[in-house]
Amino acid sequence: MALKELGINVLPKSPRFRKLLGPSFIFLGLGLGSGEVILWPYLTANFGMGIIWAAVIGVTFQFFMNMEIERYALVHGESVFVGLARRIKWIPLWFLLSTFVPWIWPGIIASSAKLIGSAFGISNTTNLTIIFLIAIGVVLSLGPVLYKTVESFQKILISIGIPVVLLLAIALSKTSSVTATIKGTVGIGEGYLFFPEGIVVASFLAAFAYAGAGGNLNLAQSFYVREKGYGMGKYAGRITSLFTGKGESVSLTGTRF
Repeated sequence: MALKELGINVLPKSPRFRKLLGPSFIFLGLGLGSGEVILWPYLTANFGMGIIWAAVIGVTFQFFMNMEIERYALVHGESVFVGLARRIKWIPLWFLLSTFVPWIWPGIIASSAKLIGSAFGISNTTNLTIIFLIAIGVVLSLGPVLYKTVESFQKILISIGIPVVLLLAIALSKTSSVTATIKGTVGIGEGYLFFPEGIVVASFLAAFAYAGAGGNLNLAQSFYVREKGYGMGKYAGRITSLFTGKGESVSLTGTRF
């Protein structure tokens, strides 16, 4: 499919600071995923805090990458996926496969159902998992504007989750753990430097990549810029619900100034 050339329009004024926080909530919520909840706790529990330097580098790399992703969407009013497709014709197929294949497995929702089922004494959580999946579909389908629905839920989850995590960290941490973490930022571990003996390289690299959001989730930040109407994204239109939303004209390609 041939992409249209970028249109030309006036650059809108920048919004107030408080209106810039929405995509950050979504991104922070995405960041609290497999890397932070599973991989890094697993690795540090087995090999100590001497490997935490990799998380620092991973997050730093992603910060600069995300800034460039957002700048592209701000200036061009289209997602970075479309921008890359302008350069490499076959890249949309790769993005479809690399996003669909990892996310098709309902592991996160199944784990959530298992956790809640354990709290209420439910041993077989298959039906509970199905109910959760249907509930997610209903919520996303009935929200008038898809992005606003996701942002609202993420604000609630982050407002609760981050303080709880911080309080638990303060309550459970020891002085020795804090010292080990500080040393770990420069690769000093317990009896090793940077790489402990026996660490699985694949697990380490996965944790490194998913320190932060990771993968295609970083590229999705350009969608949030469009959906919020930042910069030239103001002219892109929003994805609305088929059932409760008012239809808007949505353009795949963008506009420059």
